[in-house]
Amino acid sequence: MEKSSTDSSDDELRAVSSVPQSVREGDLSVPNLVGPAPGPVLTVSTDEIARFFVRERQESESVRWDVRLDAALREILELAHEFVPSEAGGILLDDPRAKRGGNAFPRLTIIASYGAGSEDRLGQRVPSDRGFIGNIYSSGQSRRASNLEVGDPLIAFTARGLAAARPIASVIGVPVIVGESICGVLYLTNRQSGGPYGQRDSQLLRTFAGYMSSSIQNALDAIRARALLRLDHLTGLYNSRYLHTRLQDEIERADSDGAELSLLFLDLDNFKHINDRLGHLAGSWALREVSRVLQDRMPPASVLARYGGDEFVVLLPGSTIEQALATAETLRTAIADLRLFEDEDNLQSPSGMPPLGCSIGAASYREHLAPGGSKRHRENALLGLADTAMYRAKARGRNRVCVADAEE
Repeated sequence: MEKSSTDSSDDELRAVSSVPQSVREGDLSVPNLVGPAPGPVLTVSTDEIARFFVRERQESESVRWDVRLDAALREILELAHEFVPSEAGGILLDDPRAKRGGNAFPRLTIIASYGAGSEDRLGQRVPSDRGFIGNIYSSGQSRRASNLEVGDPLIAFTARGLAAARPIASVIGVPVIVGESICGVLYLTNRQSGGPYGQRDSQLLRTFAGYMSSSIQNALDAIRARALLRLDHLTGLYNSRYLHTRLQDEIERADSDGAELSLLFLDLDNFKHINDRLGHLAGSWALREVSRVLQDRMPPASVLARYGGDEFVVLLPGSTIEQALATAETLRTAIADLRLFEDEDNLQSPSGMPPLGCSIGAASYREHLAPGGSKRHRENALLGLADTAMYRAKARGRNRVCVADAEE
């Protein structure tokens, strides 16, 4: 059976320097002997890490993860080992998408690990509603234990890939907190100096838990701060400044890798009537709704930006002109089907209000742009070709897609 000690979250946190290095009265563990971590700290890929830190729905639509959270997680585990030297340890996080879907106990996934068998443990999942790990996750309190109950998920989890591993003789863990939400667990197993984990180890890890929370939060704040510089304040889409930077990057990639690249220039039809008839607040709301509809239909790896006013640009890395035209038609149809101001009784738009639509111009870097010129010239030329095609769609009756003419 599990023998455990639950550490109250109301206990006063002690500074590391104030914790005596000798055995405290009632603490049966031997002093910590700091040694190197058994092997490197490993993490899942940066893209996978980002998925576990998307704690709000809008972040998945707007945040580009340039801050390397994998480095932050490695530092956290390395410091945890310095605080409480152990044979192995790891960080498990819940899936925020499952929590948004109403799952009170989503499974926890190991995203960082050290010690023997780390590679085999990365990406593995355990229940969050039972066992040693589940108790920490559900209660929000640190715990230490030995002789885990038979069937505890942690036993099979830590032994994965270890044919002759020493069984868990002791384990200690603390909750991982981001903001005010418990999102995972950090655990350590088999105290390196031998014997069970003691009260002093718990105090050290509780102190460390505060640092860990601050470290993660600072990394997320840096990500959000960088993202805000790229976002349009009204729609939450990328702004034109970021679009130009990203377009230059994609052109450079297309040149070096021989990759496809297409671009769509989209302008709303009859949007001026909304501002004139219903006011600018209604116009702002309409732009946000259009942005939401467009974002929902973006293909993977695409970039959607508000270029200005009621103009939008879509970058389609890897897309041929045929694929770009299919995407353009999907977007055009979605806007044409959007009913923003219908009366609930008769499903009619305000009297005299023409339907909202969009005209789209499409251009391909490979097929329509003449070779040569600076990267800035090619960037402006590709935008210009799509923009000209969009105006051709306007001239031909609006609510349609036109393809650019190739440069001579």
